Parts: sequence; structure tokens; C-alpha cells
Amino acid sequence: MGRKINLGGSSIKAYCYKIYFQFFSIISILRKIPGPSGLEFVELMFLFRNNSLRALEETQKRFKDIAYYPWPINTVIIYDPKIVKELLLKRGRFVKGFQTDKLKKVMGEGLVTNNDFKSWEVSRDIVTRELNAKAIKGFSKLMHELSRKHTHSWSRLIENDEDTSNFSVFIQKLSFDIAGHALLGSDLTEEDAEEVDAAVEYCAYMAHLHMFSFLPIPYWIPTKANRVFHRHNKNLSRIVYRLINSEQARVSKSDTPSILQRMATLPDHILSKKMLKDEIITMIIAGYETTANSVCWILGLLAKHSEVQQRIRDELNSNPDIIESISFRKSHPELYRAILEGIRLYTTVPMSSRRNLFIENIGGYKIPKNTSIVIPAWNIHRDERYWDSPLDYRPERFIDLDSKTLDHFVPFSKGERSCVGMNFSMVEMAIMVSHTIKHYKLSLTGTDLPEAVSQVSLRPKDGMWLKAELV
Repeated sequence: MGRKINLGGSSIKAYCYKIYFQFFSIISILRKIPGPSGLEFVELMFLFRNNSLRALEETQKRFKDIAYYPWPINTVIIYDPKIVKELLLKRGRFVKGFQTDKLKKVMGEGLVTNNDFKSWEVSRDIVTRELNAKAIKGFSKLMHELSRKHTHSWSRLIENDEDTSNFSVFIQKLSFDIAGHALLGSDLTEEDAEEVDAAVEYCAYMAHLHMFSFLPIPYWIPTKANRVFHRHNKNLSRIVYRLINSEQARVSKSDTPSILQRMATLPDHILSKKMLKDEIITMIIAGYETTANSVCWILGLLAKHSEVQQRIRDELNSNPDIIESISFRKSHPELYRAILEGIRLYTTVPMSSRRNLFIENIGGYKIPKNTSIVIPAWNIHRDERYWDSPLDYRPERFIDLDSKTLDHFVPFSKGERSCVGMNFSMVEMAIMVSHTIKHYKLSLTGTDLPEAVSQVSLRPKDGMWLKAELV
């Protein structure tokens, strides 16, 4: 039998002292790592809240390859891709970081946030099967059909807007239409779609605020922002649960079932209704908004670099092969390299985090367990030590280069927690970009692309406004 715990005053005092000494021993170890303190720390924390990309850049400029932030979570930021690779490829020693926990209020215990290895492994196997090569090929027909329909409808909208249009809106709607049909099925109404879209955007915004606040206000406190958050979150869960119930009660199944339709038939002991709801919401957030923002940046880059845009258009017009799998990297190399270079420069998830379950020696420093370790892909992808002219858009840099072998290219992360939907996303981006470029010649409205802002996913500030002419 275990020893009984005395909850008397002296025992509580001893427990408090223990926690106190553990906390400050961690602080004393981590303080050996360079990082801001005093007013410099306050300055950088405010910068993280207002402009996390600039804060990451400023931190690297001041502290080089590793930096320590003690608040609100013990955090170490690592800018060295070799150390990052070593960290990501260690099996069973790292889970998702505390920053990712801020998404749990929305995603629950979906693949992105789940740190229970047993249930995560079950979900990972299920979702991997749903996004395999055969499934992607089946969904590619839907992607082509919806991309064709949407791009044709833009011509009227472009004329009404006097040749200048916010392509962020166009691409968001197309991406959501694809996600809605592929993930949720045809029962998603237009009203549902609007509610889900609004919920995803607002919940991502709130998660970002919680990540970079000195004292984040708990969600249970009924502030105006929290009340709006809970309303959106409940709407999202309500819609997904309704669709799950509908699918589980359905007698005849569709010839081209959605992911929800296929997963809803699994026995409850393998995938409970709550687990299914969490996975579907995770796939909506991870697969819809991130893909839409990536495509916006790629189209903006092609609008700025007309010679690359024309090479892709020529390739599409001369190549009869249909894009339906990741093998488009061989059949359409110009398009494939343009996408890789786009997600290098504008990484849709500019930073991610891990938490170590054991004491680790990282970069010559001892890292106590349960430290949050931030991986800033935004900086690694723009570091001149690893890329020639890193701020230039040069798709040709990926000629004869296997992006999967590069330590300094991590748009989908690496290791056991890498993005399970990577190939699905690459094919979806290729189809959306190809239909747009085949029908429209794009150019910038100004001299450069809009400012990038990070709210979990990287988006163009105030949208991606482009001029478009029918080809």
C-alpha cells in the first residue's frame, strides 16, 4: 500500500517549499542560457504579443542560436536546424509544447494537441489511412471540380471590382469548400459553413493572444472576448456533432464518402464520438486555414514574379497529365518547386513547440524536463547561413534537391509528430494554384507583397489584393 499523505499545516508548508525550490532550481539552470531580462524582457514580450515574427527575428539577432524566456512559460527558442532535427527525431522523449496546449480549448485531444501517446497513436493510424495515396487520388477529383467551379466564377467578381480583387477571400472560400466536402460531406449547409469559418478564425485569434500574454485571462472568466470565444467554440462542436450523428444514422453510404463518413462507422471502442469530433475539428483548422493562407502567399509571389508564373502556365498547357497525387513533383516540376519555395518563404505555421519529458542536453545546455522548446521555422527558412539570398523567391534552388533531406526545411515538421496531411495539402495547393494560373494572369497592385502576420497560421495583413486578367 502507498504511504498516506498528511494534509496538516506542516505538510502543506513542506509541499510548498518543495514546489518553490523545484521552480527556482529550474530557473537557475535555464538562466545559464542567454536570453532577455529586466526591461529588455518586457520589451520583447510586448513585441511577441503585437508582432511575433519581428520578435522572433529580434531574439535571434540578439541571442543567436538559442534563447531563454522565463515567462509566462519556461521557454527555450532554438534557431539551429541541426539541434532542431535531433530534437524532432527523438522518439518518445518530446510531446507538443505548452504553447500548443492553448489550442486544446478548440481542438480538444486531436492529433495536433494530444500528448497521450497511446490514444495519439491510435488516432494517427486512423487518420493516416484516411489520407493515404488512394484517398488523395479520390479527393483530387473533388478538388479539381471545385477549383474549376470557383475560378470560373471569379471572372464576374473581378470585373465588378475593376480588375483588383482580394484573392484571400476567393481562396479562403475555395479552400473551405474543399475541406467541407472532403472532411464533412455534403450535409454541410451554407449557414454551417459561415459559422465554422467564423469560429476557426476567432478561435485562432484567441489562441494567439493566450500564447503571448503576460497573464492570460482564463477562458472561464466571462469577459466579452471569452463569451464570443465560447459561442464560436460551441457552434463548431454543435455542427460537427450533428454531422456525426447524421452519418452514424445513415443507412446508405455515398459513393465518394467524406473522411467523417468513413470514420463515423468505426466502433466506439476504437474511436469514440468525442475523439472523432476532436479529430474532425483538428483537420478543419489544420487543413483549411493553413492551406488557404499558403496558396494566397504562393499566388502573391507568382504575381510578383511573372516569369515564374509564365513558366508554370506553359508547363500546365503543354502537360496533359492530371494532378492527382504527390507524383506531380515529377510531372509538373515547375509548379512543385514554386510551391516549395512559397512555403519556405511564407511558412504557414511559422513556429511550433515541443515539451521534453526528460532532462535533455541541447546545444551544450542542460534543459530541465517540462521546458517548452520553440522551433521557429520562419527564421530557419530565412537564415542566410543555410540559404543563398534567403529573402529572394527562387524556385530553381530546389532543382535536384530532395527537400525531405534538408535539416533547414521544416514546413511540415519532422519525426513522429510531423504533419500527417502533408501530401494531401501539397496536392490540394497544386490543384488550386494550377486552376488559378491557367485562367488568370496575376500581377501586384503595389510594389510588394502585404505584411505577414502570425495568428497561429501566417496570413497576409488586410488580404492579398491582386490584379487579374483572363488568359
